[in-house]
Amino acid sequence: MGLNVLVVDDSPFMRQNIKDVFRYMKINSVIEAKNGMDAIRAFKKYRPSLVTIDYEMPGMNGIETAMKIREIDKNVKMIIVTSIKSNMIAIKSGKIPQLGYITKPIDPFMIKNELAKL
Repeated sequence: MGLNVLVVDDSPFMRQNIKDVFRYMKINSVIEAKNGMDAIRAFKKYRPSLVTIDYEMPGMNGIETAMKIREIDKNVKMIIVTSIKSNMIAIKSGKIPQLGYITKPIDPFMIKNELAKL
């Protein structure tokens, strides 16, 4: 897969977990950010084609981060990653075009399914 990915999560463990999933998918170009502000800076610098964003982070949450990134690039694919299994997040994420939604723990099949939808 010819993707370069930005993984945004405040948990180092989850960032590594998600990076491992992408490595399994043969995607080696993965950038990390630990919060929304870092994500915006990294997005501007690297312009990844896919961004995974943790929903619950200190400061700027995942939806707010996604909206800021969407202002920079309206075509980038983004996936909200969360442990909250609530339809409310899915409904909120539906307000932003090309924004997928998956729950933790994630696996390659979940990501592939969301990418196919996007």
